[in-house]
This record gives sequence, structure tokens and C-alpha cells, in this order.
Amino acid sequence: MRALILGCVFLVLGIQFGLSQMIQLDKGIRMGGLWCFPVYGDSLNYKYLPSSDGGRIVVDDEGLPQFSFLRYIIEDPSQSSNNTVSQADGGGIVNFLVEYSTDPQQITAAEEGLKEQFGNDVQLNGAVLITKARYTLVSSVLTEDGASKNEVLATGEAPVLENGQLAFSFDLLPERSKLLLESFKMATPDISIIFELGFSGLSDYYEADLHVDWNKVNKSKAFGAGGSIYFIGADVEVGFDELFQETAITLNTVGSNQNMESLLNTVYDRLLAMMFKEVEPASIPTNEQGGLMDAVGALFGSSGALNSRNLTGFGLNASFKLKELKSKGNANLKFQGRSTLDRYHFVSFNVGDLYSKYGQDKKFFRDVPLYDKAFQQRDVYIGVDGSLEKEFEKMVNNVTVKLKKEHNSTETTIKEILVNKNFFQNSADQFKFTYLNHEDHDMQEWMEYQYQTIWQFVGGGIFESDWIRAKSAMINLYTPFQRKEIVLEGDLEYLKEEGYRAIVVRIEYPFFNETRKESISVRPTDDLSTKLFNVTLPLEQEDVHYSITWVKKDGTRIQEEGNDNIGILFIDEIPLEE
Repeated sequence: MRALILGCVFLVLGIQFGLSQMIQLDKGIRMGGLWCFPVYGDSLNYKYLPSSDGGRIVVDDEGLPQFSFLRYIIEDPSQSSNNTVSQADGGGIVNFLVEYSTDPQQITAAEEGLKEQFGNDVQLNGAVLITKARYTLVSSVLTEDGASKNEVLATGEAPVLENGQLAFSFDLLPERSKLLLESFKMATPDISIIFELGFSGLSDYYEADLHVDWNKVNKSKAFGAGGSIYFIGADVEVGFDELFQETAITLNTVGSNQNMESLLNTVYDRLLAMMFKEVEPASIPTNEQGGLMDAVGALFGSSGALNSRNLTGFGLNASFKLKELKSKGNANLKFQGRSTLDRYHFVSFNVGDLYSKYGQDKKFFRDVPLYDKAFQQRDVYIGVDGSLEKEFEKMVNNVTVKLKKEHNSTETTIKEILVNKNFFQNSADQFKFTYLNHEDHDMQEWMEYQYQTIWQFVGGGIFESDWIRAKSAMINLYTPFQRKEIVLEGDLEYLKEEGYRAIVVRIEYPFFNETRKESISVRPTDDLSTKLFNVTLPLEQEDVHYSITWVKKDGTRIQEEGNDNIGILFIDEIPLEE
């Protein structure tokens, strides 16, 4: 495979704003407790990252926290006639409303520090653009041998804007609800929420050549060699380090490259696109999720503090699936110029001493025995993934969520909630369904319901899911599609020397009830870094069908077609003419 040119000096894939809006990652400086970065091309213009300690539980107009912890007890008759005392069933439901923001006084202090160091003309003009955000809820629990273990209770996408509020709602088994309650009773509860904020910026200039020996990569044990195919971002980074140590991947720098961290992040980002697909933790098979969340929990120290491990490259709890690698032989890739790098910033906080203040107030902490079935009602909350909020500006008009409960009385409860861009301004009470008990004597059956989602897309497309059976106290609403970038790579100088005047790349792919088609034309004089497809696929769809046509100066044409699931099409690998 011939050398591939990856990115030019001033053209970077995926940039939605001009270079004048991009920050310089390698020039960051900490002032007034905030990380501040100069804007490329304007050294007097700085942007800041949100305060690391700016997270908090939302309070209402009366100053009361938007929080509740309900423990419920359900009768579970003993199976033995000899037992007069037995264990009841039940569990716990926890609700948080949280946000993160930056104190204006901290921003002022940071700007004053910049002026003192770089001159009075320096200005701190707003926050760095956050492109994505995730949350992780971590609690310390006791294992059977009495040791303490950090465990992830919930994770998902969060709103990207500061002051965006996020509602948590999740179930706990009886033992966990007891452990969590005891954690709340501690002077400093070991319960923490971490926001993981993704942002992008420009690296310093560099030149380097990367060599990939696919035969060694396929034989390496860096990613399990037949074990799990699911990994968190921190473990992917460790795996790439091992591939370098095994010389399956080698990197040679050209000239003086002072900032190797930026260069390695660029290289790792390209390897990630070639070898992995990012997935939502909820979509991972149940038997694989435990180990993945254990790996995330292991990254935390006491009181939810992140360990010193480097997490800036791939983030904390981003989950990746190893692709089925079919590549053989060698690949040589050339890196030259500046690149856009993804970085991660963390905002974390402990929930505080809620129990000491509100432990006796049943609006916040309550135990409810659900013994009288006739007076029971079931609340099912809607958990809206943070990624969906952004889609209302791009692809989604609205989502209808339907709930259906068939009762023993032969009655059927049917309810629906419309989710649109105004949904996020509603109060927490509008984020749930409620149904009653209609002669439902078996409590386990009563907890079970069905739900369906109907998606209406911009332009008139509709996707209607099947009815799904569930028992959870929360319906997690995720987008049923994924974004995918397909880039074109190749040595255009070689194609020019071989007499090719143009290359036409066509792709087609399914999008629910339609087939979408796109094409790109490339000439040897073009800048290849600007040639890419941005496609939207259903979640389970990986392959995109492509055809590449090479046109010579004399009009001769060579064509090849196939399927791609990696996201890179090599246009300098010309098939032999028949």
C-alpha cells in the first residue's frame, strides 16, 4: 500500500467553524483555576473550559435540592411453611436533577491573570465549544469480603451546554438500595457524578510517518486475541501502547517534533477509526457490560476522584467495539501539518450531605411498603439521552413514546408522551408515565409493561419500533441511528503519474425506509483532506456499499465495488485491468 497523505496544514476533517474559531491545544494555560486556550491566529483571544468543580444538584426556587430516594418493599411470601420470618422483595428508585456551570467570578479572575501575564489587550471571550458530553454516576459499595469497590450505577450522554440540566432516574436492587442509603448517612457520602466534556482544537505542526504491520496487529494480544471485543477508551489507549512496544506499529518523526503527545493523539485517533467503532454501553450484550463498567469504576479513587491515568485522548467511559480486521500486509501513512484533536475535560462533584439535612423529610428520603395492591401506582420515567437533544436541530422533528399495560382485569392502560425540542424545558414530573393497579395480584407481572417509540424525521421519514417488554422504572430514549464519517485516502501524485484524470466514488446505504446515494469526484490536483462523506446509518447497519471509478486521460475506465465498514476508502489501490 502506497504512502497516504493524511490532512494538510490548514484543512482539517470535520471542522464546522473556520480556523479562526479553533483553539490551540498545545498552548493551554491554567489561570484562576480554569484551563484557557488561545484561538488560532489570534493570540489575544482566549477561550476557557468549564470549571472542574462546577457541578451541583439543581435546587428549586425555595433552595431545596431536586432529589429523591424512594425505597419500596413488596410482599414476597416464603416458599417454606417452616419459616415465619422471610426476606421481602423490593428495591430503590433514585432521582437526581444536576447541572454544571462556571462561576462568573472565576472567569473574571482567569481573565485578569491572562492580562497580567500577556498584556491588557488579552480577552477571555467565552467558553470552549463543547461538542459532546457524558455523565457517570459512581458509588463506593462493599464487596462480600468487606473491601470497598467503586461501581458505576449509571452512564450516558449529557447536555453539551453549560447550565443544561440532566435528570437521573435508576433502579436499585434491595441490597444496593440499603448500601446506597448507608452511603448517604456518612458524613461525606461516597457518591459522585462526573461530567466528561469532549472538545476539539488544533495541534502544533508536526511531520511523521506511520507504519502498520497488519499481520502483527492481528496476532497481537493487545486487544484480547479472541477475548472480549468491547473496550473502554482508556483500555484502547493501553492497547495501542502495546502495539507500539511489539513493533506492530512504528512511528518515525521527520525533523523536530517537540510535542509528541499531540502527534500520538493524532495517530491514535486514526488507528481508532480504522480498528474500532464507538458504541453505546446500553447496546452492549448484558454479559459483556459488567466487565466494561468494572473497568470504568477502577479508574476512580476515593470519593469519586479520577486516578492519574491519562484519559484526555479517548475519554473515560466511551465504549468501543473492535472491528473484524480483514487487512493484511503493511500500511504506510504520512502525517504532516496541524490536525484537529479530540480532548476530554472532567467536571466532578460529590452529592454532599443530603441525608444530614433532609433525611427525615419524606419528600427526599422515603420507605414505602407496597402491601395494599389496590392503592398502588407505577411510575415509569423517560430518560432522554443527551445526544437526542442535538438531533432536534438536525434530523428529528419529534418522538412519540407510547406505554401499554395489560391488566388482570382485562383493562389496558395506554399512554403517550411527545418528545420534541421543547420537552427539555418541562418540569421533571412530565418526564414519566403513571399507571394504576387493576386487579394485578402478581407484583412481578404488574411491574412489566410494553413501550414503543415512533420517530418522525425532518423531510418526512418515519421509523416505528416494535413493542418492547420492560420492567425497569426508566425508559432510556436513544437515537436509533449513528453518524459515520467515510474518508478518502490515497497518493494523488501517484495517480497523476499513472495518467488518471479523475476518480469518482459513489456510495449507497439504507436509512430506514429509503436508500440514500452520494458521490464525490476527485482530481489529482484536489486537496484530498476535504473529500469525505458524512452518512447517517441505522444503529445495526455497519456496511456501506461503494463503487470507485478511475478515469484515465484517454477515457479508459476501471471500476471496482464492494462493501466497507471501516470508514476509509483507499483510492490509490487500483484493480488490475482485465
